[in-house]
Amino acid sequence: MSKKTEVIEFRPIEPRTVEITIVGDTDLVLNKMNDVTTRQLTDARKDKAKDLEKPNEWEGIITSLHWLNGKPKEFSEETLKENLNPEVNAPCITAFGLKKSFGEALTRNKISTYSTEFRATVNVIGDKDNLIPIRFTEYHLDEKLMSPKKGAPVLVKLNRFSGWEATFKISFLENVYSLEQIVNVINLAGFGLGIGSGRSSDYGRYHITDIK
Repeated sequence: MSKKTEVIEFRPIEPRTVEITIVGDTDLVLNKMNDVTTRQLTDARKDKAKDLEKPNEWEGIITSLHWLNGKPKEFSEETLKENLNPEVNAPCITAFGLKKSFGEALTRNKISTYSTEFRATVNVIGDKDNLIPIRFTEYHLDEKLMSPKKGAPVLVKLNRFSGWEATFKISFLENVYSLEQIVNVINLAGFGLGIGSGRSSDYGRYHITDIK
């Protein structure tokens, strides 16, 4: 008795890819957890004695940014200026952060009850390590007094960019969400949510200016 051979037919996924440029309507603040704070939290959990050496403030400033060509190895004001030169390096937003905000805009604006389908059929594509470099006209180093949940207020320094823009690609399945729908969601995310730190203070707002 011969065995029957089961033939499985599969249809290749054929996503469409477009390039989108967004331009900031408000300044962009980028301030992820830096290496200095990470070490301090790690040492505290391990009950290590506090290092008596004063932390390098430029390490905190520089490592609070995602860098397109990798994190600088040295930490000084000169190093920061050098890496802000687009011919050397570039500060970045993340593809993950953008996609997350798109899904949130979808549900907040009642376009869909859940963002699961959108997240499964629309991908945001960055450059190296899914980072998206920003272009900007001015860089500012702000000082702000912040009150943690425990302890005394601390003075922190924040990276703020004026005249910023970014270009990234999206890959999507047209039979689920059309390009027009996706563009609408991205503009809603830019208008109501933004990207980066300080979004509750209206930083990081943007709109689409070009689609290719």
